Amino acid sequence: MSSWLARIPAVKEHLRLPLGVLGAVLLSAAAGAVVAMPITSQLVSRFGSARLTQFTTALLCLAVMLPPLSISAVTLAFALFFYGASAGAMDVSMNTQAVEVEAGIGRPVMVSFHALFSIGGMIGALLGSVAARYGIGPALNLGVVGLAMAVFAALFVSRLVPDRRDHSPVEQSAREFLRPLIGLGIVAFCILLGEGAMADWSAVYLSQLSGPAVAPLGYAVFSMMMALGRLGGDWFHEHLGSVATVRFGSGLAAIGLAGALTIGNTAATLVGFGLVGCGFSAIFPIVCSVAGANAGGRPQAGIAAVSMTGYLGFLIGPPLIGFLAQAFSLRIGLGLVAVMSGVTTILAGIVRPPSPSLGGLDAAGANPLDTAQRFEA
Repeated sequence: MSSWLARIPAVKEHLRLPLGVLGAVLLSAAAGAVVAMPITSQLVSRFGSARLTQFTTALLCLAVMLPPLSISAVTLAFALFFYGASAGAMDVSMNTQAVEVEAGIGRPVMVSFHALFSIGGMIGALLGSVAARYGIGPALNLGVVGLAMAVFAALFVSRLVPDRRDHSPVEQSAREFLRPLIGLGIVAFCILLGEGAMADWSAVYLSQLSGPAVAPLGYAVFSMMMALGRLGGDWFHEHLGSVATVRFGSGLAAIGLAGALTIGNTAATLVGFGLVGCGFSAIFPIVCSVAGANAGGRPQAGIAAVSMTGYLGFLIGPPLIGFLAQAFSLRIGLGLVAVMSGVTTILAGIVRPPSPSLGGLDAAGANPLDTAQRFEA
């Protein structure tokens, strides 16, 4: 995904797209993801997360090659819709597979999987930057990336575990199914709104403080601390539980960003952005894990629901902060991220897995009672 994001400027230049047109075209990727997520939830119920993860991985490897082959804004929009649908479908299927793995091994590992996503993002962005530096076109760059990832994935997809076949072990009404997911969706919305804001506005804010040379460091620090936080996130999840980990992380982000915006100098801002990345790091993976556990034997439905709500926050956040910045100041706009982090701190009690007696995860996020039965076959 980051390989494509790194080459957007080159594709824009090749097609000579105005900024407004490019912005509208890029929304087609989000539209594809939103359409694909609930459909994938149904397909996982029928075919299992392992098979869907294999299939959607292949789709994404193909989809990432297509945008630079576009000849117009219209063809780029179609390519990005397919790309977004592939990424959204893979998101639901592989997070459902991760819930199955957690249940099988009896301890939380979801945050570590998301750490690999962050590390992959940094590697892809670096490779895209190097390709652009040496004049390698986006078609060749993304073609090589797609093929290489397809070969790499083919070595490992056979190791995915089969789903439990008792996908509806607990009878639930629609109200019982939705009640825990509504709160989890709100938490996902708050956190991904913050992630989207940091991606789009951190460099702009730093450029106002220190000029263009320092501006890129804001998101770099945020991303690095998020990756590092995710590498250790499962330890905190296992030892402190989901509620305490989410409460501590969101509180750290709220205090760190509020302090940085109040002090208002470059050093404090970089420290604050780093604290936001560290604080956010484990929250969305834990929300996915708990949503899967709370979905009454249908983890894919829970993951699809919170992912869609979170994705909405990721899309709404940047323009909302832009509106606040226009009306007041960018400092006030970014203050919204601190406020949303504070809201997550208050709502952290929602991120609680069901009791083992209901077939869910224990306080640490795993279901060791399922281990022997899960892998007996």
